[in-house]
Amino acid sequence: MSSILTSASSGDERRQVERKPLRVRVRVTLAGKPDMEVRSVDVSTGGMSLVVDVNLAPATSCNLSFTLPLPDGSMHKVQIAAVVAHCTYSGQRSGFVIGVQFKGVSEELKALLLRYVKG
Repeated sequence: MSSILTSASSGDERRQVERKPLRVRVRVTLAGKPDMEVRSVDVSTGGMSLVVDVNLAPATSCNLSFTLPLPDGSMHKVQIAAVVAHCTYSGQRSGFVIGVQFKGVSEELKALLLRYVKG
């Protein structure tokens, strides 16, 4: 089930991003910190939502590693740089829900993410 979310970006600019639920383990690497294994909530071609145990400040840079299941049954390992866009505590999810924006997305990865979101 896909949904369209409208989210604020810099300034008053608004954008629409199609997201799809994605429930996988994600390894988050922060400079000078131990890696964290976290849960994903959803993904789009431009970023993803994660549930983490710690409050991460917006603009925090990180690297993400996860496996993306594609509609044809194949699995694609993803490693991508990202930056935290927002972080909010969720009692329902028992952790902080962070939105991260991917950085330097290759055309190949963008196509794979789009296949997942549209599939």
